Amino acid sequence: MFTLLLMIVCTSTYTYSESNPTWGNANQKFIGYQQQLTLSVNLSGLTAIVPVDYYWARFYPKTTISVRLLPSEQIMALGVTSEEQLEAFLLQNNHHIGLSTARHLARLYIEESAIEGVNPDVAFTQMCLETGFLRFGGDVDSQQHNYCGLGVTGKGEKGLSFIDSRTGVRAHIQHLKAYASTEKLNTDLVDERFRFVERGSAEEIVDLTGKWATDTQYDKKIRSLLHRLGQI
Repeated sequence: MFTLLLMIVCTSTYTYSESNPTWGNANQKFIGYQQQLTLSVNLSGLTAIVPVDYYWARFYPKTTISVRLLPSEQIMALGVTSEEQLEAFLLQNNHHIGLSTARHLARLYIEESAIEGVNPDVAFTQMCLETGFLRFGGDVDSQQHNYCGLGVTGKGEKGLSFIDSRTGVRAHIQHLKAYASTEKLNTDLVDERFRFVERGSAEEIVDLTGKWATDTQYDKKIRSLLHRLGQI
C-alpha cells in the first residue's frame, strides 16, 4: 500500500511525498468539522482518482498526517494494496487454502498487473468473486487455472484451461486490458477470447456489468470486495 504524507500548506493546496517524490492534487469538501479529500494520483504514467481517509483538519491546519489510499474502481490504474494485503484478504476469506498458495497468487497478480498497467486490486477482487475465494465449486475447477470464468457460459461449459497459475492469471489480466484499454499487450497473447472483446469498452468496474457478466449486481459485488480489501 502506498502510505502518503499530506502537508496542508494553505487552505486548498496539498502535497504528498514518497520515496520517489510525486505531486498530487486534492479537492476539498467540508462535512461539519471533518474534511474529505479526493486525491488525484499520477505515478508511472497511470492516473487514479481515489478518496483518502477522513481527518479533523480544521483543528490541525498545518499538521502533517498519514493517510491511506483506498482501492480505485478504474481498471487501468495503480493498485494501492500490497502483496501481503492481498494474501491476507484471501486467507481471511478461505481458511482452507495454504499460506504458500495465497502468497503465490497474490504475487502473480501484482506482477502480471504491473506488466500490463492493470489495477491489481480490481483484478484480485474479481478473481475472489469468480472463484469464491478459490473454493471454485461451479463449472470451473482449480486444475484449470481459470481465475475469472473465461469461456464459461453457465450451461455446464467448463471454459478455458491454462497450463499453470501464471498463465491463468496472465489471461485474466489480458482480458481486463482488452476491455479497459486500446493499447497493445506487453506479453504474448494467452487469452483465447481476447479477440471477442470490444476494446476500451469498460474503463471502470461498473462497465463490466452486462459485458463480462450478465449479473446485474456484478459491479456492486466487486465494489463490495474492494471496500473490504481496503480495510485490510
